[in-house]
Parts: sequence; C-alpha cells; structure tokens
Amino acid sequence: MPASPPKTTLILHNIPEKCLLGIDLHFFTSTAESNGIKLIPDGIHILHWSPPAPGMTGTGNDTPSSSRLTSIDDEDGNDNALLNLQLKSERQAAKDAENIVLSNMNLRMAVFFEACDSKILCMTWDDEAEEFVTSEREVDEFALLRLYPHLLPYPQSSPEFADLTSQLNPELLSTYLPLSYRKGVPVSSITASSTDSLLLSQAISKASSSSKSSMLSDDTDSFRFLNFDLKRQRTWREGATGRELTTAALDRSWFLGDLISRERNGDYNAVLAELQLSFILLVLLANYSASEQWRRIVELLCSSKSAVSSRPEFYRKFLTILYAQFECIPEVYFTDLLGFNFVKGQLRELRKTLIYPFNGYFGPEPTSSESEITAMTADKEAMLHQIEDIGNLLEEKFGLNMDFSGTARSRRRKETILGGLSGTSSNGFEKMHHYGSDDDDGPSGFGAADDSDDAEEERGEYAPVVVDL
Repeated sequence: MPASPPKTTLILHNIPEKCLLGIDLHFFTSTAESNGIKLIPDGIHILHWSPPAPGMTGTGNDTPSSSRLTSIDDEDGNDNALLNLQLKSERQAAKDAENIVLSNMNLRMAVFFEACDSKILCMTWDDEAEEFVTSEREVDEFALLRLYPHLLPYPQSSPEFADLTSQLNPELLSTYLPLSYRKGVPVSSITASSTDSLLLSQAISKASSSSKSSMLSDDTDSFRFLNFDLKRQRTWREGATGRELTTAALDRSWFLGDLISRERNGDYNAVLAELQLSFILLVLLANYSASEQWRRIVELLCSSKSAVSSRPEFYRKFLTILYAQFECIPEVYFTDLLGFNFVKGQLRELRKTLIYPFNGYFGPEPTSSESEITAMTADKEAMLHQIEDIGNLLEEKFGLNMDFSGTARSRRRKETILGGLSGTSSNGFEKMHHYGSDDDDGPSGFGAADDSDDAEEERGEYAPVVVDL
C-alpha cells in the first residue's frame, strides 16, 4: 500500500477498553484491538466518546457491539458493519443508540476534524483528563502498514452525515466553538452557549446580595452562537414608528437581517451552518444549550415572514436541512429535546406565510414583472411541497398527526381573495387553493379544516399583539 492511504486515517493511541466511542452517527465499544478508523470520507466529522464507567475496564465477558443512531435496513447483512465488531440485532442496536446520549451515567465529549484525501490524524487518550488530545506523534510507514489492517473502516452505508454538515466548514466551526476549544479542550454535554451563560449569570446576580462583575461568568468555555433571545429582546429598530412596531411584532425579518449583519457579516448561510452544528451537538451529546439554540433559530426563521419572499433560496435550503435532520433523529430525541408541538407550530406558521400571499408577506409587488411573478410562484409551490414532505416524514416515522390545516380560512374568504388576484394578472397564485384547501383531501394531503379554525388563530401564538407606542 502507498505511504499515504486513501481518504483520511484516524489513529487513536492508548484507547481504554469498554470506552463508548463514536464517529458521526455511529457508536461502538472499544476493545483491545481498537486502534482507529480508516477510509473516512472528505468533509467535517465529529469524534465523540464517554469515558469508561467505573468497573467497566478490562476484558470482561461482554460482547463488543456497534450501532447506529438511527435504524436502517442493511441489505448486505453485516458487510457494512465496523470491522471486528459484532452487530446486535437491528432493533436492539437502534434502542441502545437512542438511549446512549440521554443516559445520565456518563458525560459525552467530542472534537471536530476535517477529512481530506491522504490525511493522517493522530489522537492520544489522556488517562487523567479522560479525553482524546491531538497527538504530535508521527506514524511512520512501517507502523502504518502494521496498524492499517486492524483499523475500523468508516461505515460506507452512512452518506447522510454529509447532509447534516453541508453548510459547515472549519472557518465557521472556529467561529462557533468555544475559545478554549482552540487550546485543546473538547466540547461536552454540559458546554453552554454564551447566551445561556449570560442568562444564568444575570439570574445568579439578581438572586445574590452582590451584583459585582465577579458574578459574571467567563464565556471562554461557551459556544459563541448567535446571541439573541426572542422572549427578552426587542426585535425592532431603535426609534421605530408605531407602524414599524406593529409590523415587527408580526414579522421578525428586520431583526433577522440586523442580527446577521451585526454578528455574521451579512452571511445568511452562516445561520444554516449554526442550525446544523446545534443539531449535531444536541443529538450526539444531548447538549441542552444546543437544543435551545436550535429552537431559537427555527422560531426566528419561521417568524421572519417577508424574508421568505425576499430570500426563497435560503428558505429552500433551510427546509432541506430540516428534512435531513428529522430523517435521522430518533423519536426520543425529537419529543424530549425538540418538542413535537414546537416543530408543528413553527412549520404551520411558515406554511401560513406561504399559503396566504394576500397578507403582504409572500405576494407580488404592483411593479412585479411576469417573470418575477412566475419565479415567485415556483418558489412558493416548491417550499409548500417541502413542508408537505416534512409532514409526511414525521407522520410515517413517528406516527404523529402533522395536519397543518388548522391555519386554513373558509373557502368563501379564500376564493374572494383569489378572485381579486387572478383578476389583476395571470400570475399563477390561483393555484394557492391546492394547499390548505377546505376539501377533504387536496394535493397537500393535510386534510380538511372548518370555520372553527378561524377562532384558533385568535388564541395562543396567533393571538393579536398589543404594542406600546
């Protein structure tokens, strides 16, 4: 074999036995023969682990096992399993994987790395710190020849991790990860975000008799996510008029643009990268701050109504990312960390923005050309289909009722508006009734709604907002 093997080779020195290791969505238990992983495809990857529990080191009689985070159909039997590891039954493996991260027995830690062709990366287990650290040790050609046959091959049946990191790159990772990460400190299940650290610090200071700066937490060890909290922060510009305040209460597009301009140099795709990083951290490490940030970003994007029409390509990427995330997430993670009602409510809000172009958020401007109207119509229909696909996925995967028709209006009201639209131009928005129709089974597949749904929009998240002028 050549001096530099294909793809990326990860050499792990001094691995303790019975250590729960993982790369991307795969988990396995280390053995005395474990030396690393080979044939890792290009892109961003994550190595994660839990230190061996007390009394778990040594050979023992337990059978080493391997499992994926989600259950899959393995048509090739065990051909795609990690080398030298015996796969459990598909059902048991999936069950074990779902409970790995949520178990409170061990803290999970992780490091990220970028794979590229012919790269050799070495890490060494630090017994005292119980973590992997980047090793300066070089592996010569003869040592590599001896180790290579015993390395575990990266599972070739898992291309989906690339979909979960499509917007991530080393530069953005360096932006989001804690400053201490650059000094070799791995991220973990308890790593907080700067937003959560600040909120905790403020709460402690308020409850304490002393509010000195010494009470403020050091955010060196905190994720440097977008710093915002929709429940505690104003979402309108300083000096806004009464009309702008009312608009900002219903549409957070100005706040979204201002936040990205201030903290991400106007790069909207950086928000999608942060959404992906948050998801990976919450799924693989059960990190609470990451789950909160994921929810904040989803809520902000789904409530930024006018941005949907001004940045349709961005929102199509957003929905593509959501589909990939929901496709791999186990049910216990979805219900306990994300929340079914939260996800359904946000998708309903986004769908509502698309269905009703007459609300001013996703409709043509009076000066729009025919080509612009046609493109807007195509974007609208594409996004509605994406939301429909997400709903169908969640229904099939978890048996959840994803009927979004609670936001539909009565047929008479819609037809009146549609008639007005079609009378001004043949812009294709007359097709709107295909989505959220009052018919029992329209092409959207979300079912029927009656006039009582109008009352629902006057309560809860759709209740009128009173703005102090």
